[in-house]
Amino acid sequence: MGRCLFTLALICACNAHLGGQDNHNVTADGATGSGGGSDGGSVMPDAPVMLGPWGTPAPVGGASSATVSEDDPTLSSDGLELYYAVANAAGKNLYEMTRASRSDQFANATALAAFNGGSANEGPRLAYDDLTIYWGEDGEIYSATRATLTSPWTNVAKVPGVDTAAYEKWFAVCGDASHFVVSRDNGANGQDLYEGTLGNGAGTRIDTVSSTASEISTFVSKDCLTLYFASNRVAAQTQIYMSTRNAIGDAWGTPTPAPAPFAAGTDNEDAGYTPDDRLFVFATTRGGNGTKDIYLSTR
Repeated sequence: MGRCLFTLALICACNAHLGGQDNHNVTADGATGSGGGSDGGSVMPDAPVMLGPWGTPAPVGGASSATVSEDDPTLSSDGLELYYAVANAAGKNLYEMTRASRSDQFANATALAAFNGGSANEGPRLAYDDLTIYWGEDGEIYSATRATLTSPWTNVAKVPGVDTAAYEKWFAVCGDASHFVVSRDNGANGQDLYEGTLGNGAGTRIDTVSSTASEISTFVSKDCLTLYFASNRVAAQTQIYMSTRNAIGDAWGTPTPAPAPFAAGTDNEDAGYTPDDRLFVFATTRGGNGTKDIYLSTR
């Protein structure tokens, strides 16, 4: 019953909260929970921020081509950097676009040569300090770091202890950057979601979220209490789902589909948003050009 009320609140945009506000995530029973550190400890929540409904998603210029597919988007915390993947006949490579302010359009699409070492370079995800980025390269997880937000990316290397013999991508971290969720090939079940902490193995399957269909496109809120992913569990088309929990270490709740405007009769995946809950990015085929494009919604 609590999840139904939560979903209804999302759809009506009454105290809209699609995206788990940091440090005061609304729980399934309507209480206000808080994210903790790596030990799951609690902190006093801030006063809830009342936000309006999400605006109509619009294609991001330069990342919504009719000739190639753009997907796997991720935003920097300030909303001024956009990382994404471009797929064509030659393979899949990572790109970046930037802008000076949120009122500007993204521009200056640049291929990230240092990241494009394989034939399938995909699923970029930033740590919340924006100083570490993770991505998949031919089914293995890599990372790079930078000293400041204006410094070049360096130290490209495989992430130790995370890779298995299976294909992996969409490696997302949260909290103090030690917690992660990753999408991993699981044979007949397609891809499932796994979670763990860096330095403690490859993680364990999230049974409450994974299914006999594929679960992909992982994204975790900064407080580690809201999980987004995409799945084709209901129909042939991939749709965005979300799951919540009250504290780090708790089981993830039963997933619910993301409401309009992020649900549509098209493929929708790769959801992600900024920590202030005001920018929501995702990939979709709703443009009708036969390819995936990157769309952005604001509030």
